[in-house]
Amino acid sequence: MDATATRSAWKRNLWQGLVFAALWGVTYLFTPLAPFLSLLLALLVCPAFARGDVWFAVCLPLAPASAFLLSGGDLILGFLALSSPYLSLLATSLGNRRRLNLHAQAVAVSAAFVVSALAMLTRLGAMLGGVWYTSLADVAVRTLEHSAMGGSVLYRLVSLGILSLPDAYANTYALKLGNLVLLDPALQRELLNMLRLRLNEGLASWVPSLLMQGALATGLFAALSSVRARGQGTSDAPHFRDLQLSRAEQGALFILCIVTLLAAFAGNSFLSLVSALAYAAFSAVYQLLGAAVLISLLARRHPERAVLYGFLAAFIYLAFPIVLFMLGLIDQFVHLRGETPYHPKEE
Repeated sequence: MDATATRSAWKRNLWQGLVFAALWGVTYLFTPLAPFLSLLLALLVCPAFARGDVWFAVCLPLAPASAFLLSGGDLILGFLALSSPYLSLLATSLGNRRRLNLHAQAVAVSAAFVVSALAMLTRLGAMLGGVWYTSLADVAVRTLEHSAMGGSVLYRLVSLGILSLPDAYANTYALKLGNLVLLDPALQRELLNMLRLRLNEGLASWVPSLLMQGALATGLFAALSSVRARGQGTSDAPHFRDLQLSRAEQGALFILCIVTLLAAFAGNSFLSLVSALAYAAFSAVYQLLGAAVLISLLARRHPERAVLYGFLAAFIYLAFPIVLFMLGLIDQFVHLRGETPYHPKEE
């Protein structure tokens, strides 16, 4: 029995070492991925910590951070890359000690994600010398302006309808030389200014939405896998398809909706950011609940296909999120799933 346990521990250590090396190698080769990978590490370190693999959970965040720094990345961003996984580990540790419910752990991990991501964006803005989304738009436009393929990219954007051709240049011709497209300099300046404006507007709305969507999805699945790892072997471990909101949580989301509406009418840039983040959080919660409802309804007759239905729900989440949003919202009033095995504790 001791020999079997030793072999099992050896294999586990080998696989953990391979995961560490693979993560380090990917980050070193693709340095810009380091901040994104660090934000997603909660999905690995939280369940590992809950299973008792403490050293693996503590050491794994060092892989992307050290690779980022060794490849010449910014020192402050390198240290900020450690904040999300370690704050998530702290939330998991407190959840294990105090037996916090699934939703409380998910909110804690999501908060760690949001705080770390906002800190990274703030540092990025400081490095670029301005507000992060306007600075990113300026960098993208300057790069395109000095690129030999700038005319080709702008021509493609106009062809796809992303940029519109000004009326004053409706009869302007473009010169094609293989893959290169040469545009009139005045027209190119107009299109670059239009692209800058589109990027400013797009980043100001896309990034908060992606941030909250990523935070809530990462927090939920990290907490779910941690709770299941902690209660491994028991029959009462929660499933994603059984998730529901308690009355207190429904009230909190209603308040969040009110905050979103109030902040939306404010002219202050900070309140506008708060409104965007609150709206993204509100919609993301109901989209995730809608995905749980969809999987639960489809898996009633064929529970063994729950994983397949999960992929279907993920596709709808990315392609038609409004469908899952409406499904999750309707379930709060109609209870489409009826009684489920898992109910969050009522406050």
